Amino acid sequence: MKKILKRVTDDTINELLQNEIILPSTYFQCFDKHAKTLDIDLEDKEFHDNLDSFIAKEYADINDYAKKTLESLDKVTTATKDAKNAIKNRDESSLQKIYTQMEELKKELDSVTNKVFRDEITKAFNKKWIYNSFLNNEYQFKKRGVLALINIENADYIFENYGQLIFDNLQIFLVKYITKKIKEEKLTYCIARFIKNQFIIFFDEEDLKECSNVLNNIKNLVEDTTLKSKSGILIKPKFSYEIATYQKNESFSELIEHSFR
Repeated sequence: MKKILKRVTDDTINELLQNEIILPSTYFQCFDKHAKTLDIDLEDKEFHDNLDSFIAKEYADINDYAKKTLESLDKVTTATKDAKNAIKNRDESSLQKIYTQMEELKKELDSVTNKVFRDEITKAFNKKWIYNSFLNNEYQFKKRGVLALINIENADYIFENYGQLIFDNLQIFLVKYITKKIKEEKLTYCIARFIKNQFIIFFDEEDLKECSNVLNNIKNLVEDTTLKSKSGILIKPKFSYEIATYQKNESFSELIEHSFR
């Protein structure tokens, strides 16, 4: 259910992204149109039952995240108080125990963060991360840099002819390969899934020409690669990209709309 709703949502947002104003009625009409392409009947009782179960699970997950976050905050408060006492008493043994507890706490917080801000398939950051962590409260860039919009080529064809699993594995391969090669070039970056078959790479204050050259080299290497599934299906992975600079306090949505549309 989640994958189906995500695909319909991505298709809907992709179509409406250029609109300056999106009314609820417009969104619903567009959502309905894309749902029908997947043979989803929005009035079907079974669909509504599945949707209710999905929403209930989402609420349960949110409550679980909130509970874990509050528990972590309580642990931080306790650890901070204990650390002050240990420092005051020069208790090195207690300080070491507190340090170990803080390490475990960090792992717990990282786990919660990953569930909220990571794409389930590729483990890249997701759109929530872009809007909640990378941008400021006005959805503007917190600092200057270079942005590359990555498009997986033939995504619809691969999904429709080979299925979700093959398409997921293709995305995983491309994200891993692209990030591996960028790391080899020692560039500072973050990668996030944007919509459907699109990913965004944020380069931190790097040179536009250098970033473009690196991506172009990766693109050529990818196109010389052939992927083979366990069932023997051969796929030539391909991606295209568009690239632009952005400035501190520049609008993210305006950059996407004016530079890449």
